[in-house]
Amino acid sequence: MIQCTVNNPEAQAQRLQIKTIHKQMENLAVSGAGLSPWEARELVSIIDEVYFQDPELRQLLPGQMKYSCLQINEPAGKPLKECQMKTVVFTLIDQQDDQQLPYREKEASITRRWRRLMRISEEARAQGGLLTQEDLSLLLMCDVRTIRRDIAELKKDGIVIPTRGTVNDIGPGVTHKGIAIRLWLEGKEPTEVAAAIHHSLKATENYLEKFKRVVYLRRSKGFTEFEISRTIGMSLPATRSFLEIYGQYKNLGLFKMRMDDIELVGKNYSLAVDEKKDSPSSKTFMRSR
Repeated sequence: MIQCTVNNPEAQAQRLQIKTIHKQMENLAVSGAGLSPWEARELVSIIDEVYFQDPELRQLLPGQMKYSCLQINEPAGKPLKECQMKTVVFTLIDQQDDQQLPYREKEASITRRWRRLMRISEEARAQGGLLTQEDLSLLLMCDVRTIRRDIAELKKDGIVIPTRGTVNDIGPGVTHKGIAIRLWLEGKEPTEVAAAIHHSLKATENYLEKFKRVVYLRRSKGFTEFEISRTIGMSLPATRSFLEIYGQYKNLGLFKMRMDDIELVGKNYSLAVDEKKDSPSSKTFMRSR
């Protein structure tokens, strides 16, 4: 079952209504509970995540879609018609898919497909679902044999695509994000990492920056998984995955090489968050109440 985001007048009106409701909730949190505008926005964000984490209730963003796939705990060999299904939301189209592609059109097309293949399969897994090779073939509009070749080529680079047959063998270091972090911790620079995982430099740097923030909040602030997830805006499964990698590397000499960078990024991010909380506009708003 496929449901794509749309931009017709009805959908636009629905999104506007949701934004209006969110704003009303923020205003009530400020006036009724005495929260700052920043705290009110965070509260509404948490409420939105808790009550609308079910994909059936979630509002789709441009480029996202809903899809019904196998539940992650269904064993291999069980007939598909007897398997439980799981509705997931993933990002089929992202602007970063077209950044820094190879010059040759054929290579660019393959790289773009690989980026989407890695992203949607991992997003589905994070939500408790698994895409089959047939699902990926349908979604990426190519032959199943092409998908098999893609999976085999990515495996040569150490990247395992989570499918029904491979999910039990996947650890935090073999997804494309995990590979990126591991390579960086082992001394490679972001440009080399981006080439290794077939992603743009911007996307790769984004993975690394989030990892640095996760490590800083756990190591220097003692934050819990949930606190880190909420502060950075990451899902809990992704946060846990980053923390697992941190646990594997934290006592190694390789990790110590990156600590200055992690501390710098973490402190700057922490200061930026504090400034948001205590911004002049926030204080002015509170004094005017």
